[in-house]
Amino acid sequence: MTVRNADKLIKKLQRLPMDLRGGIGSALMLSVIEMDTYAKQHISGGGRSGRTYRRRSVTHQASAPGEFPKTDTGELVASLFFRVAANKLSAFFGTKLAKGKYLEFGTSRMRARPWLRPTFIALRDKITTRVRSAVNETLRKARG
Repeated sequence: MTVRNADKLIKKLQRLPMDLRGGIGSALMLSVIEMDTYAKQHISGGGRSGRTYRRRSVTHQASAPGEFPKTDTGELVASLFFRVAANKLSAFFGTKLAKGKYLEFGTSRMRARPWLRPTFIALRDKITTRVRSAVNETLRKARG
């Protein structure tokens, strides 16, 4: 998400006492929790339209390029994390697994099965509205 004049806004918000930033932190926390839930539901559930293959004695059906990756071992879903920074002005959602990056962007041998960008795009308007409201409310309280 791009915020116009973000550097100026962040400097202004950083000057506010921590107790006034609580609403922003809450909005960010709700947003990353929602992203985590959405991504996990779409990775773990839903149909698959990729190729069917056998690994040892088990038959698998892969996700097709462009689809959310479908869980096989549960490794990606288990690795997803989120947090809100201590300053309550930024939040993080993602995975530290290299596999997450390979799935998101693809490799020379595999086309992408993006999961992070589609999650954000699906929730972008809701997140933007929530965070904008929290920032506006925080600035209103700060003015007195």
